[in-house]
Amino acid sequence: MKTDLSGVNAPLSVSPQVADGLFIRQDEYYKKYFYADIVWIEASANYSDFYLKDKSRITVACRLGVVERQLPDAYFARVHRGFILNLRYVDTWAGNSLRAHGKWFPIGDHYRKNVLACLNILDTSRVYPKTGREE
Repeated sequence: MKTDLSGVNAPLSVSPQVADGLFIRQDEYYKKYFYADIVWIEASANYSDFYLKDKSRITVACRLGVVERQLPDAYFARVHRGFILNLRYVDTWAGNSLRAHGKWFPIGDHYRKNVLACLNILDTSRVYPKTGREE
C-alpha cells in the first residue's frame, strides 16, 4: 500500500539539534535543557523535580509518568515509581540501589529487570571447574 505524502513539509527524521534536549516552560518562554545536564527526575505529587548536574533544580507541573514518555530510552530509565535516572550518571549498583551523582536511588521490584538490562555488566563471579576457585 502506498501512502500519499504530497503536501507534507515535515522532516522525515528528527535533526540532532532538536533531539538532544527537552524544552521546559519558564514563565513566558520555553528553555531548552540538554539531556546530558539532567541527572535525575523525582516525583513530587502532581509535580516533577528535575535535578541538574550543576546542582540546580527545576519543578514542573507534570506527573512523572508524563515526563517519562517525553524522554529518550537511550539516556533515561525509570528505576522506581518516584525516580527516573539518567543512565550516563549511574556509577555504582549494589543490591537494590543505584548511585548517580553521589546520591543513592532505590530500584523498584517492578523496574528491576528493565533497569539491569540497561547496564553493561561484566560478571566476574564465575567458578572455574578446573581449580574450583572463584575469580
